[in-house]
Amino acid sequence: MRRSTPSEVILYRLNETLFQEAGDNDPMAWAHRLNFPIVGFRHAIVGPEWSTGNRVESDYLHHINLVVGGAARLRREGRVFDLKPGFAYWMPGNWPAQRECADMYETYYLTFRCEWFSGVDFLLDWANRDFRVLGPWDPAVWTADWTVPLSLNASMRLQSQLVRWIAEAVPDLREIIQRHVAAHSRFGASLAFMEKELSAQLRMSKVAAAQGLSTHAFSMAFGRLFGVAPKTYLNRKLNEAILRLLTESDVSMREIAERFGFNDEYYFNRFFKKMNGRSPLRFRQNLLA
Repeated sequence: MRRSTPSEVILYRLNETLFQEAGDNDPMAWAHRLNFPIVGFRHAIVGPEWSTGNRVESDYLHHINLVVGGAARLRREGRVFDLKPGFAYWMPGNWPAQRECADMYETYYLTFRCEWFSGVDFLLDWANRDFRVLGPWDPAVWTADWTVPLSLNASMRLQSQLVRWIAEAVPDLREIIQRHVAAHSRFGASLAFMEKELSAQLRMSKVAAAQGLSTHAFSMAFGRLFGVAPKTYLNRKLNEAILRLLTESDVSMREIAERFGFNDEYYFNRFFKKMNGRSPLRFRQNLLA
């Protein structure tokens, strides 16, 4: 029998290249660079206390709810979104809405970030971010390997499903990231200064000076490129840093307030509640429940 040699090419009826490594700008390199860190994964059964009344609430984490049973809904700007059992839904970060639950609502929910640069969520300013129905899910199938604690294999399956959901829900990912990278390249000096001096006491005049601009010129240019005022961006970064301490440590509220330059716990609580719709103590208690 004649043996093939390594130099011989296997012939196919069709051999069309869909991808071939070409460098840092190829789609696989971009996909590898993207990061979707899962902050939390929880099972919850709630009642009318879940409702917010006439208040709108949100935080700066993205939420995916896998609804098991009961009934709940969200209201935002005159629109109503029903959360039905057997379906998965995405509520993006920085998306304030009213919550309603008349009786009982059971769900699994993921909280996560979408990052190109570490610690910076590139979807929080996406103009088209909105409530998304991600599709049906079967609790009997999905929850079979959801033990406490979650195994590595189950975690990998959950992470890969999250990536698929984002790929289907955000059609223009490359364009969003390109704008995100351009903005951070243009304002690299001021963003680095914000990160280093992150505090409730940080003044925009100092941030503008790090960029070599007047406060007015900096605010105008920053707003045009990022779509938000620099003070709004700073508050978001401050909030993200506080959330990390609340979720990943047992540092006291007083220590967190002092670390980030709040004059006292009252102003710290007021800032946190404005950003997240609840007090920092209630936020931590809900995580531990």
